[in-house]
Amino acid sequence: MTKKLLFPLTILGIFVTFPLHADAIDGDWCTRSGNPLNIEGPKIKTPGGKHMTGNYDRHGFDYVIPKGESGAGKKSTMVLQDDETMKMTIGKGKPQIRKRCAAPIS
Repeated sequence: MTKKLLFPLTILGIFVTFPLHADAIDGDWCTRSGNPLNIEGPKIKTPGGKHMTGNYDRHGFDYVIPKGESGAGKKSTMVLQDDETMKMTIGKGKPQIRKRCAAPIS
């Protein structure tokens, strides 16, 4: 094999071996008991099922919890910890850890 071909194949092998992960808070997040929420840019589907808009940053999100949901009127702040972990704090409460929800099984 020529050196010109070996380098690109080595680089390709690295990317195939270590897949890239999206380093963003977007996606589905669950607690151990389920209770999912979904973030897609500035849009959120809250744990109570309401669709609304919040303040989005690639690694964070916050919104005021709507009427009818636990913690209504308080600010919920979420910060990405790593690709699979997010820390969520409601008001001045203790942070909750959320993990990316497992893919649904069909």
